[in-house]
Amino acid sequence: MARITEQLASPATPEVAFDTLADFTTTAEWDPGIAAAERLDDGPIGLGSRFEVRSRIGLVTVPLVYEITHYERPDRLVLSTIGTFHRGEDDVRFAAGPDGGTVVTWTAMFAVRGPIGRLIDPGLSVAFRRVGKAAIAGLERFLHEQVGQRR
Repeated sequence: MARITEQLASPATPEVAFDTLADFTTTAEWDPGIAAAERLDDGPIGLGSRFEVRSRIGLVTVPLVYEITHYERPDRLVLSTIGTFHRGEDDVRFAAGPDGGTVVTWTAMFAVRGPIGRLIDPGLSVAFRRVGKAAIAGLERFLHEQVGQRR
């Protein structure tokens, strides 16, 4: 199982940062590992909302369906993905920063299921950390450039 925890500071308020990330379609704008993202349901975003992200893995894109499994605005957001060969979870915590902004702590876990998962786990962990760091750097830029203005 690959796991990473990263933290970033944003000028956005916890409510703005939470709402931006709860709309998981924004991942295509800040995560270089995501080729596309779309909402799979209608209505207000909340517990049970579903999103399909197309993750870039080498030369191919792989669709992953994420569902919001914990929605505690503006403090905590959890999105989970489970498929035939994988499972993953993104647990995002939001705390008021000393400057009126937000400290975002993102813990992500991803595992390939079954015997093949055990074989590729060491390499997956290294790649996942690299991809995760790039995603967090993109998210930090995105929150500063796009969201920080809406404080």
